[in-house]
Amino acid sequence: MNSFLIFISGIILGAGVVWVILKRRIKELEIELKRTEREKEEQAKIVSGFEDFNHQQEEIKEARKQKVLGELAERGKIKTNQVADLLEVSRATAFRYLEELEKEGKIEQIGAFGRNVEYKLKAVNTSA
Repeated sequence: MNSFLIFISGIILGAGVVWVILKRRIKELEIELKRTEREKEEQAKIVSGFEDFNHQQEEIKEARKQKVLGELAERGKIKTNQVADLLEVSRATAFRYLEELEKEGKIEQIGAFGRNVEYKLKAVNTSA
């Protein structure tokens, strides 16, 4: 009878220890879940911020390219350094804008290379 009581008390004590350990582990997991959810929300805000930033930069670029096209319509020809002055950007950035406009088929380059290169609006083919 004495050993039976010891056996039962051991089972009860063991169950109590397991219950305490599991309860502590559940609290730890709940805390970790909250942290993970908060991190996901923060990352979503960051991604949204990048998307907004990229969208704004794309709008700025398109506005600048339109400004270059407007200036070309007025002047007829333009050089890279004139575009840089017009847009208040570096010559490298001005060159990239001109390259993009050329790839889009809106302008064409006059001259091969160097500071003598100019750009003009591409002639529109209306015979189609």
